Amino acid sequence: MTVMCAMGINQSDKGFVNDAVINHYAERAKGGIGLIMIEVTCVDAPVGLNTSNMLVADDDKYIPGLTKLTDAIHVHGAKCMLQLSHTGRGSRRKITGYQPVAPSAVAMPYSFMMGLENEEPRALTIEETQEIEDKYAQAALRAKKAGFDGVEIHSVGYYMGQQFLSSTANVRTDEYGGNPENRVRFHLNIIGKIKKLCGEDFPIVVKLSAVEQGEDAGITMQDGMYYAKRFQDAGADAIEVLAGTWKKEAGMEDMPDSASPKGTAIGLCMALKMGIEKMTGAPATIKMIGGGRAQDPEVAENALASGQCDYIFIGKGVLVQPNLVNLISEGREEEIRPCIGCGVCIDSQLQEGARGRCSGNAVLGNKDNDYTIGKAEKEKQVIVVGGGVAGVEAARIAAIRGHRVSLYERSGQIGGQIFQAMAPPHKENMKPLIAYLEKQLSIHNVEVHLNAEITAEEIISRKPDAVVCATGVRPSVLPIPGFDRAVHAKDILDGGECKENAVIIGGGSVGCETAEYLAEQGKKVTVIEMLDTMADKMTNVARTILIGHLKGLGVKLLTSCNCKEITEDTVVCELDGRELRIPAETVIAAVGDRPNDSLYQELRGKVEELYNVGDSACPDSIAAAVSQGYYCGRNI
Repeated sequence: MTVMCAMGINQSDKGFVNDAVINHYAERAKGGIGLIMIEVTCVDAPVGLNTSNMLVADDDKYIPGLTKLTDAIHVHGAKCMLQLSHTGRGSRRKITGYQPVAPSAVAMPYSFMMGLENEEPRALTIEETQEIEDKYAQAALRAKKAGFDGVEIHSVGYYMGQQFLSSTANVRTDEYGGNPENRVRFHLNIIGKIKKLCGEDFPIVVKLSAVEQGEDAGITMQDGMYYAKRFQDAGADAIEVLAGTWKKEAGMEDMPDSASPKGTAIGLCMALKMGIEKMTGAPATIKMIGGGRAQDPEVAENALASGQCDYIFIGKGVLVQPNLVNLISEGREEEIRPCIGCGVCIDSQLQEGARGRCSGNAVLGNKDNDYTIGKAEKEKQVIVVGGGVAGVEAARIAAIRGHRVSLYERSGQIGGQIFQAMAPPHKENMKPLIAYLEKQLSIHNVEVHLNAEITAEEIISRKPDAVVCATGVRPSVLPIPGFDRAVHAKDILDGGECKENAVIIGGGSVGCETAEYLAEQGKKVTVIEMLDTMADKMTNVARTILIGHLKGLGVKLLTSCNCKEITEDTVVCELDGRELRIPAETVIAAVGDRPNDSLYQELRGKVEELYNVGDSACPDSIAAAVSQGYYCGRNI
């Protein structure tokens, strides 16, 4: 059985279930998931909130909405559990209005994996701790009344469950701290209280950080094994296994999710099983739920067959492709849109306070999460110009709606700027996107013309009912002497020549990724950026890891630095009011792009239904391009 792990989407109405929440989970149930873990649900609002619109279950008034949610899931044959949570020291005053509370008065340190730190919390008294245990149990009872098939105690990341288990977050010297036996007491009490209220047969899962890494780590592998054994003793039914990282800065050993290997948490399940067997002398009876990019059927089946874990959890894979499990079951794996590991789903919530979004799924986080794609009332002839992600998405959706679609791409391949985006190191999880785009055009019978630069006159002569321009970008130009000596970063990423000593003008995501690309080839690289932050538009985790890699590779990073001139062998810039001359054999421009909207401008007023989407409308992210393409296709 596949398990959709709990992932916050921050889309409730101040804690109440709404249509957006129902549609989100019903779509995954319909898509073949066996068990859905409903996202972080607060047992003690407002002080326990993580985001302003996380679900809440601390009062009976939430039961009717939660009941609608379970009904919408059960009708498709799936089971569901409610993840119970308290953010503890991770709750932010700007959201809750209160000082956070925690096991100890130890402030949450900055971790690059979350991009957050927080003020010092107030330490809970024993009586307050017991009251919070009761709130977990009461929330579990509400979940049972609402029809949930069980509950999950959230104990990973920076939430209260993790904090009690951590020797660095929990420095108490009473019955709740001081050693692993006391640190696990909070969980054992909650499990016992849930069983007392909900019955011995009401399933309980613990989501556990089995081990943590980094300077602020507080859970060792030995701790994780001990906790797992105690959860088994207490009657918990399963453990969903993850690991944690508490590092302020990323190093060369840290990898972005765009390069995460398959099945990253599966081995930890086996470690916990072995630990339990060593302590008890008998095989573990508690079930292990493992995963981490485990949507690959071969990886999942091998993990189950070898006994490493008992169930497989899938997370971001079903955010981007809700019917992933059904596609696998039907032998249609080539139709699965890959998660590229961009981190937008997390960043949009934690850094921006917005709804969860997805670069590959335009529906996620948009209004009511309505996945309905209705058939068009009238079949139209549609011409799409441009085979990047925006153009392909517009063509795909228009074809699904019943239109006759022709796509024209001036190059010899589908994918547009994805080829440059996946050229830098650590982009392995982006590469399957090209095959997906090609497959979608094929299965939806889009007529594809490669090496075909169609003109406005040709388009008008064919009398289409609708035209979509997705013609990408043109490189920007800096008004400085010698700029024509520079080569464009995307030309370098396409394999262009670069000599040993390179200066990159522009420290955005393209400039910094080009720097890593060249530095790994042994080039000496300097990046100059006029703003005070490098790669400021990247998602937080990806940016932190990239900057860590650049420092490790010896790349020189100059911020608040303005380029003034490019000579034959030097870049002249201004830094802190003084002139700086940087030797350069190759100067690379990464100063952004301009919309390539000339075709759109030529067609304005000459085509009845005309659209301009993606970077040709406004250079932005993959998420923006996919969203614009999707809703353009729905509107035709």
